[in-house]
Amino acid sequence: MNSNNFEQIPVTEFKKEIGNSDTTLIDIRTPMEWKMYWIIPDTDKYIVFWSPNFEAQISELDKNKKYLIYCFHWNRTLTARNFMQQIWFSWVKDLQWWINAWHVAGENIGKKQD
Repeated sequence: MNSNNFEQIPVTEFKKEIGNSDTTLIDIRTPMEWKMYWIIPDTDKYIVFWSPNFEAQISELDKNKKYLIYCFHWNRTLTARNFMQQIWFSWVKDLQWWINAWHVAGENIGKKQD
């Protein structure tokens, strides 16, 4: 397995992957963070990292697709990315400097609808 398929990437690279038909964008933040902070447009899935079903929900995903993940804090994306690598996902990258980097870079942000 190529370790370059499991890494943090900057906003510019992350943005290039969004919208590809074989790439799924996953927000793993908490519901409180969804209300307080922005979302990246075109987010495909919301899976709460702290949910007791987190690992089961991740395990149900197609391991051959590409996944981009982001959250409010890097420890969660690192843990999620490592878990996905351990259970044989082929390609998972997370947003370097989290959702804040997206905002600071001047990229389009929105609010999650309740």
